[in-house]
Amino acid sequence: MNVFQKMRLVFSNNFDEVVQRFLFGDDVEVNIPRAGPMNTTAAMKYTAVFACLRVLAETAASVPILLYRKKEDGDREGRNDLGIFDVLHNRPNEEMSPFNFKEQIMMSLNTNGNAVCEKLVDRRGSIVGLYPYTPGIVTIDRDEQKRLRYKISSSSRTVAKTLSRDTALHIPGLSLDGVIGVSPLAFSASAIQLGQSYEQFGVNLFRNGAFPSGAFSFEGELSDEAYGRFKQDMKKNYQGAKNAGIPMILEGGGKFLPFSINPADAQLIENKKFQLQDIARIYRVPLHLIQHLDNATFSNIEHQSLEFVMYTMLPWFRRIEENLNMQLLTPAERRAGFYLEFKVDALLRGDAKSRAEAYAIGRQWGWLSVNDIRRLENMPAIPNGDRYLEPTNMIEAGKTPEATAQAKAIFEEIKNLFAEKGVA
Repeated sequence: MNVFQKMRLVFSNNFDEVVQRFLFGDDVEVNIPRAGPMNTTAAMKYTAVFACLRVLAETAASVPILLYRKKEDGDREGRNDLGIFDVLHNRPNEEMSPFNFKEQIMMSLNTNGNAVCEKLVDRRGSIVGLYPYTPGIVTIDRDEQKRLRYKISSSSRTVAKTLSRDTALHIPGLSLDGVIGVSPLAFSASAIQLGQSYEQFGVNLFRNGAFPSGAFSFEGELSDEAYGRFKQDMKKNYQGAKNAGIPMILEGGGKFLPFSINPADAQLIENKKFQLQDIARIYRVPLHLIQHLDNATFSNIEHQSLEFVMYTMLPWFRRIEENLNMQLLTPAERRAGFYLEFKVDALLRGDAKSRAEAYAIGRQWGWLSVNDIRRLENMPAIPNGDRYLEPTNMIEAGKTPEATAQAKAIFEEIKNLFAEKGVA
């Protein structure tokens, strides 16, 4: 039986169909398995995913959430007289600080696509705390009235409690229906598993001695006893990174013929770098923030840092802010002008020299006072520090300043006086 007949026997009646699919390029789904499910623990074992999640979570957690009230004249004032301010700014619950709370929210959004918290209320119905649940124990669906509900599972996978829309704070991430977010890990499972396969290849390479593999050649045929002794000797004395470089002693005229394949030829390093970029692309994190500095310069790092704030963090801040205002403030509080907002200024402060130059421009052109600057630098106000300067050469178009007219009159008077004295 030839090879062709064996292949036909293996594929039985589907042989012609398989050949046809191969010729027309439709055999991809048959030969290449799809990526399996990806959970948070498995994904975070890949360093690129861990680094991106850490950057996003810690950046968001470092920015405070403040309460403001918009006044009738369009100005706004900082307030702290609502209970929700104390919850978000000081103590979300008995077990978490505000930093840990915001960090957990961002981790849930960037792994599962949804962040779900239980509203802790007092006897009057006022919110006195927020307790977030890990995404793995939360199932989001709809009840018989098509209202959202959140099933919280226990360790035994049974439903411990069910939260309604009124008793839960739900922040969805990127969504297909605008209500329930999609999991970034589920949609990028193939890219993550590919990166993990590169890492596993490197681990196995160094585990097996960190040198190119090869073949052993012997004259004649080894006996079972000699073959077993050879395998045991190789495993004990020559395998592993600690035994790399030890000269081999081969019996029976044996020869080792190394292969020429090495990690560089296999493009291991290049592939790992590309996969690092692919994961950073998914989470929209600049490469220099996850310590990939191959093409980094001082100039492009500065601009990439600004772009990270504008195009990565600001959308996250806006998404979280709007859900907090919608679900944590009452209609009466929103009508009164109250709203919650991330204080993003901390991410745009720059160095001391850049801040000083910006303050100097604001002071010179009259839109910053001394006390405004001192408040931005967390310094106490000083007496008479609320005065604003106005450049003397700034006048309304088409009008002559009074000082210039007076100077012109004085000049003419002096000129006439000299003429009377006969001075040319």
